[in-house]
Amino acid sequence: METQPLDDVFAALDAQIRQQAEQKMKTIRGVASAHRTLTAAREDFARTDAENSRALGAALAEAKAAGFTDAELKEWRADDEPKRAARKPGPRRTKRATNDTRNTVETGEPALKAVSNT
Repeated sequence: METQPLDDVFAALDAQIRQQAEQKMKTIRGVASAHRTLTAAREDFARTDAENSRALGAALAEAKAAGFTDAELKEWRADDEPKRAARKPGPRRTKRATNDTRNTVETGEPALKAVSNT
């Protein structure tokens, strides 16, 4: 039995696997670097945006104290300013519940009739 060819096969497979792993590591480093750059840029933008938003809010408050109305200052407000809370939607009614209600109103009978077990 000759083991040399088998050792050559394993060595070739080992080299191929190492090359693929090195390529994967190289590409994932590029992904990590791009992600780090994007995250840092977004954090810088968020920080600057928050500072600008605070400055605008202070300037608007000062203008309001000077006598300007909300209507006059409306065009200067930022779109992302907090607005009043939206109304919660009412309960959903199914078609059957709507039909039962209509039938009750039209006939004057209760929607569900009591059933006696005796």
